[in-house]
Amino acid sequence: MPTHKPIIGLDDAFGSRARSLRTMQGKMLSLYEASGYEEVIPPILERPDALKSGAGRFLADQTVVFSDPAGAGTLAIRSDMTPQIARIAATRLRSEKVLKLCYSGTVMLARPDQRGGSRQQWQTGVECLGVAGTAGDIEVMHLAARSMLAAGFTTPVLQVGHIGLLKALVAGCDAPLDQWTVLLARRSPDDLATLMNDEQMSETAQEALLQLACGNSGKVWVESFTGKINAEFDLAAAELLALVGEVGEMMEGSVRVYADAAIMPRFLYHSGILFAGFADGVSHAILHGGRYDAMMKAHGRDMPATGFSCDLWALLDAV
Repeated sequence: MPTHKPIIGLDDAFGSRARSLRTMQGKMLSLYEASGYEEVIPPILERPDALKSGAGRFLADQTVVFSDPAGAGTLAIRSDMTPQIARIAATRLRSEKVLKLCYSGTVMLARPDQRGGSRQQWQTGVECLGVAGTAGDIEVMHLAARSMLAAGFTTPVLQVGHIGLLKALVAGCDAPLDQWTVLLARRSPDDLATLMNDEQMSETAQEALLQLACGNSGKVWVESFTGKINAEFDLAAAELLALVGEVGEMMEGSVRVYADAAIMPRFLYHSGILFAGFADGVSHAILHGGRYDAMMKAHGRDMPATGFSCDLWALLDAV
């Protein structure tokens, strides 16, 4: 007999829940269009190399791959839409020097982000390509803040980090970067200490990492280790604090902005500033963003790129 058991992590949506998603989707896309961002609708399937090339290789363990019965070879279901935007910018829109694009569609993860979470997400966001430095970061951070306000959060927070800080701290270590980010995202000082015991690291770098894992990661942490690690750390620290200061003075509404060096990326294709959005009463981030110049280079077009995205299902549940 055929089985009709639901697939774990995948759900149907109907009635008021389906209507709520469409309403939220329309609200977000209208906001992005009014801000000068044009919608793109990539296909749900891609060649695996298009999703996992270069900096996108960090998506590999979250990408479902299968053999196409129609003879197109090996295909993949997207687990993130940013690599698709990079492909489009590097190929079909290559003649455009500046691209401001938005999107909203389903993605599927090989496994949920968190225990008991959904493997199916409705990813919605923006990508600002061709705008270098803090100008692009400031633009998308303002749009991220406006997105949280439009969704109905009254006192949202943007916490801003920089992947360059962690890269500087673990430079020369044998353990890969993703192993460090997992432990820091889990706020696991004991596991972090075990990993550091196997590495040749300065006591100062070890102390800095342990403080991050224990939750000491704000402006005071950044300033206290500036000048004590290496030049790469100082450069990332200066960029982070300058951006937070500039954005915080310009932010509209009730949105607050803080430096937080413990902010870790969902996927390791980011190359600079990182940020995450939080709201009162919600234990997890409601959006993620940051700069990802390296991914564009991997797709054959060396151009600056930054953006953010959220899962509309998670956003609705949080509201």
